[in-house]
Amino acid sequence: MQAEVKAIVQQSLKKAREHDSRGNVGQAYAYFTAVVELSPENRSTVEKEFTDVLCEWGMQLEQNNRMKDVIKCYEHSLEHYPKNSRMLNNFAAHLLRNEEPMKAIKYLKQALEADSNFLPAERNLQNAYSMAVDRWHFPMLNDKQRNHAFDKAIRKKIALGYDLVLDIGTGTGLLSLYAQDAGAVKIFACESSSTMSEIARNVFHENNASAVKLISKMSTDLKIKEDIPERVKLIVTETFDAGLFGELVVPTLIDAHERLLSDSGIVIPSNATLYVAAIECEYIRFHSSVRFCNAHHFGELNFKKISLLPDESYYDTENLQNVKISHITEPRDILHVNFNDFNELSCFTVDGVKNLIQVECRYAGIIDGLVAWFKLHLDEEITIDSSQGKSCWQIAVFPSIPTNCEQGDKIFISAEMASNKLRCCYKRNRCEEIEEEIIFHVNKEVIMFLNDTKYISSLIQEALEENDEIESILDTCPFPIYGLTVMKNNSNCKILYYQSDDLMLCTFINKVFEDSQIKGEIRFINDFSKIRSKLDRIFIHNFDIKGELKDWGQERYHDSFSCLLNPKGNLLPTKIFLMGQLVFSEDLPKMVRVKNSNLQRFNASSEKNSDDDNSCESNPTLLDESSNYKIAEFINEYQINQVFDLNSSLYQHEVVSEVKTLLEMDETEIRECVVNFGKFQTTKKLPNALLVWFRIHLSENNVCETKRDDSFMNHMAVVMEDEIKNSVQLDNEVIIKILQMRDLIRISVGR
Repeated sequence: MQAEVKAIVQQSLKKAREHDSRGNVGQAYAYFTAVVELSPENRSTVEKEFTDVLCEWGMQLEQNNRMKDVIKCYEHSLEHYPKNSRMLNNFAAHLLRNEEPMKAIKYLKQALEADSNFLPAERNLQNAYSMAVDRWHFPMLNDKQRNHAFDKAIRKKIALGYDLVLDIGTGTGLLSLYAQDAGAVKIFACESSSTMSEIARNVFHENNASAVKLISKMSTDLKIKEDIPERVKLIVTETFDAGLFGELVVPTLIDAHERLLSDSGIVIPSNATLYVAAIECEYIRFHSSVRFCNAHHFGELNFKKISLLPDESYYDTENLQNVKISHITEPRDILHVNFNDFNELSCFTVDGVKNLIQVECRYAGIIDGLVAWFKLHLDEEITIDSSQGKSCWQIAVFPSIPTNCEQGDKIFISAEMASNKLRCCYKRNRCEEIEEEIIFHVNKEVIMFLNDTKYISSLIQEALEENDEIESILDTCPFPIYGLTVMKNNSNCKILYYQSDDLMLCTFINKVFEDSQIKGEIRFINDFSKIRSKLDRIFIHNFDIKGELKDWGQERYHDSFSCLLNPKGNLLPTKIFLMGQLVFSEDLPKMVRVKNSNLQRFNASSEKNSDDDNSCESNPTLLDESSNYKIAEFINEYQINQVFDLNSSLYQHEVVSEVKTLLEMDETEIRECVVNFGKFQTTKKLPNALLVWFRIHLSENNVCETKRDDSFMNHMAVVMEDEIKNSVQLDNEVIIKILQMRDLIRISVGR
């Protein structure tokens, strides 16, 4: 019997390898499974081969929408390899793509238990946390002014007898806790997110919220008697984005008026006013448009009569607190919505223009677009302004092609609803030269790339270096400015390869190619395997706009490019260094974790004696710390310490160390490095974050860094508030440890 089993195992192993070599990974997986089931002693021998085949087979199954089979294969395989970190991580990645972050978290934690240094699992775990709990929850809960305003408004209404409450989109349950403390008889808190429902359940239990009933449903799915016994007297909700309507608050409240709110009931907030202004802002211009007639840093390439705008359908959101911005027109209210008026709400569900206003340009300048913000009137007296200070809401930005204007010019600004979302645009009352230009709507990364004059100039400088032997080139930049410049100035360069399947972008590139009268051929490819000939120059732009490397995480990334290169060819950039600097920032920690001190209960009696009882900016007496709501510990289970996509507009900071080189990036090996930032005095502000960016060596003497205000690549920060504080209190030097695995980085405080 043993001999027969051994023969079957040997034959199955042979078949598995044969099918694998021919690319029949489904068959190979079946035979490998037979091997590991029949021969436990051979499991460690074939583990890598089995994992390779499983991962490839899983991808094929997913591409064919066979997710149930993916789950079945991985669950079965993990019975044999329960500590295979790569297998656990790849299974979790499938679950993340299938929008099942909570299931993925389970396997990612197991992967890190098996190998604490397996960075792909660590990064996917942070992605899973971000999918499970939207990052905006953290700055929102840390917004003291917002929290206090809702606290006051809820208390006032409940004191007037509105004591049967429905909290729509309860999140962590903060507004429901306010309602209970204000004396509500019963509170119904509904939340559609399973993760947030679980957080709210723990919050209510820990805060003894016996008056609150949690319902894990959308409000539109609630039923009278089944979920709530009767129509409620008070609805509280905070379901607003930067453009006010983006979280579908209007259809939600229409349904609530029809089915859930009593005839004499009210809604908090009571109403809202939307404001708009035309603005001049270089920061917005840099992020939102390119008008080439005003740019002169593209060498000999012809971009005349071409403009670019983002391909977003609606609006972008920006934090403009630290940005220089000028209002070309006076801010004007353009929309008002009464959340307590059913008929008024209903008109906002119909697509179309809701208002049109005429405004006058205050001075001669450049109109870069429109910005919009809102005032949320919680009741007749308490108001939150989303444009003020450290508001958790950003500003809605509606970009346009930069257009010159003169003092006294009249423009018409319209506000319209489309699919329950806001759109704002403006028109002039005279003909525009811009109408003669071709406007392409492209990826925002392309726009920012082409606006980065320093980086573009560096690429062109490198492209213009004499090299008559260049015949073919691959350029992976967001826009192949490097490759086009080589072809324009080197008659020997016959072919430029560019990877893209974006039709609009390819049309734009072809337009520049033709207008610049470039000889040769540009070939658009979907993958690098379609390149059959050897290349003389390859420019690998593997930088993500959010501030990290991309694609290095793929297997055989470096080898694939090396195979495409001629023996005497050049691979650029030559080197990439990771740079870092310690800073102190009040803003960065608020992006990643919640502090209970920002959720403190307020002493209502002290406010009754204040001079301004209705100002949400007054300073009421805080109750002692022991009476704080216990919320942070539950939502902070989903905190992450890395913050990507940072630029100078998003946060304020103080530099507390010199810039240091953390390590030289190398995808071919796992690298570890230790950097000593020295000692810090406890009497001064201690660093709580490390800013991290790249120094790119295009060649030996051509260097460009990504931490610049005018860089199209943003940077990242690692928040390490407690770790650094502990190290300093022990009178230790601040040691930063860096671990790199391909494109992934872990940064921590060492000992």
